[in-house]
Amino acid sequence: MLYDRDYRKLTEEEVCVWKKVEELFNKSKRGGIISPAALHKYWDDLPLAVIHYKQLFPNNYIIPSQLRQKNGDASAVEKFKCLLNGNCTERSVLNFIKEEKAYDIVTSIFDAYRFGHHSSFVFREFELPPNYIADFLLVGKNSGGYEFIFVELESPYGQIVTKDGDFGNVIRKGIKQVMDWDSWLEKNYYSLRLVFEKHLGKMESLPKEFFELEKSRIHYVVIAGRRSDYKEKTYELRRRLLKSNNILLLHYDNLFKVGALLESTLLGEY
Repeated sequence: MLYDRDYRKLTEEEVCVWKKVEELFNKSKRGGIISPAALHKYWDDLPLAVIHYKQLFPNNYIIPSQLRQKNGDASAVEKFKCLLNGNCTERSVLNFIKEEKAYDIVTSIFDAYRFGHHSSFVFREFELPPNYIADFLLVGKNSGGYEFIFVELESPYGQIVTKDGDFGNVIRKGIKQVMDWDSWLEKNYYSLRLVFEKHLGKMESLPKEFFELEKSRIHYVVIAGRRSDYKEKTYELRRRLLKSNNILLLHYDNLFKVGALLESTLLGEY
């Protein structure tokens, strides 16, 4: 769970408000046509808990506007920058995002892809049982259905690259981890249905994308080092890694960038 309460359970008051909002919404329809204003009012009037309840995974659902409001003063980002500048570890980063509920930091990765705008979910320390755990699994939906981003956090510091820009031990460790996940998914993807069902809400059944493997829906991200570590050759290897292995390599400073992240990565600008 990402939140302090279980959104799969509603209070009597929340259910009562929900029923009233539904009644008003149905009355606003004209010949089966719903105006944009009526639809906007419907979602504005629903209690936050009900919005979560209606989702595929209520306790993992991310509302972008809610994140923007929560971190509108950029305090979480500033704290994150201070953390990174303090010689932290990947565990420090994971704990920070969890404790601060700063999920906008990790959901910025969606900007590197063309899905997640219909709905998006975050799973923290997602199990690939019995031997693997992804630091984060991002699930996003577009018109073509759901797609998945498995995220591996590596250290912001250490042997990130060699003197000539080749991948160092830290990056190579992350790549190996992701390739192990890829092998596991090819053999065991159907078994993830049991993991997803633990988080499933009450409004929908599990779509087939969650238990029928289609590799075009699977993506991988490794985050390691800082911008200052990356050299010209590193960016070249990064572009090749994305093309050949479907692994997007990012440094931690990329997480401060919102929008056009993939294009910038391919061009080597970040």
